[in-house]
Amino acid sequence: MNQEKINLQQARDFGETFSVSVKLIRQNFKIFFQCLILLAGPFILMSSVAGAFYQSGALSFTTSGMSNPMDILQQFGWTYLIFIIATIIANLVMLGTVYSFMITYQEKGPGNFTVNDVGQKLIQSIGNILLIFIAIFFISVIVIAIVVGIVMAIGIAVPALGILLGLLILIGLLLVGPPIFWQFSVVYLVNMKEDKTVSESFGKTRQVMKDNFWWTWVIVVCGSIAIGIMGFVFALPQAIYQMVLMFSAMGGQGDSEVSIPFMIVATICTFCATLIQSMIHILNGIHYYSLDEQKHGQGLIERINEIGNTQNGNVEQQY
Repeated sequence: MNQEKINLQQARDFGETFSVSVKLIRQNFKIFFQCLILLAGPFILMSSVAGAFYQSGALSFTTSGMSNPMDILQQFGWTYLIFIIATIIANLVMLGTVYSFMITYQEKGPGNFTVNDVGQKLIQSIGNILLIFIAIFFISVIVIAIVVGIVMAIGIAVPALGILLGLLILIGLLLVGPPIFWQFSVVYLVNMKEDKTVSESFGKTRQVMKDNFWWTWVIVVCGSIAIGIMGFVFALPQAIYQMVLMFSAMGGQGDSEVSIPFMIVATICTFCATLIQSMIHILNGIHYYSLDEQKHGQGLIERINEIGNTQNGNVEQQY
């Protein structure tokens, strides 16, 4: 049965952005889930196992008691570094998989592509994905270093002013953070879809978001809250199990060594919660297509050309 193609390149309002995101996942749930499991799944699994190892070590260290408060620094060792690196790789592959799926869907339509097609698009984009990540990483490090340096300098000179400045920065992050997060997400889509340079991709995201800052803020915040609630459902069993282990250890009824079952539960919960996070990239992508269509009307031009090509084809067939 042929399914109606959802035209991603279309201007949409708030409600349509969310409804189309859900409709896209429902219509293509099987192949979308297959892409996540087969392409990003192995990396997410490695990240989940690394996270389980780190959490089990941290929990064992906490329940065994600390004679020196500085001992807490021992938790940030090789297991923590491996966990961070594995998490970054898993999230980059998941983001690339989601956007490769959206680009392939827009090009070929529902039922006309396979996991292999999405995988080929992902492989073609690996170099650009890494370049964008490196750019975002260095930009973030420089900005954070400057801000922290200013706050510390002012805090040392005038402690009260330093605290006030820190609060103002926190409020500022709440205001500008969601749109920046959106830009740092869809810049990958722009680069993969339009084959632009890194700087051109950043410029395109700023261009389409111009005059739509608060619109983007609302969509990202609402979407993050909804997806966060769904992710919390999967993380809840691990949190309950962790609390039980901690209370048992404090009561002297448990072993300071965390059991294998905890690591299994932590791995499964982290894996499922990470898969849920892929939905935020779908929402971000739909919003980008909408803003891009509002600015440039490329989707409308393509539909007009398709109509013209169809009419020309019919004329040639008559002759």
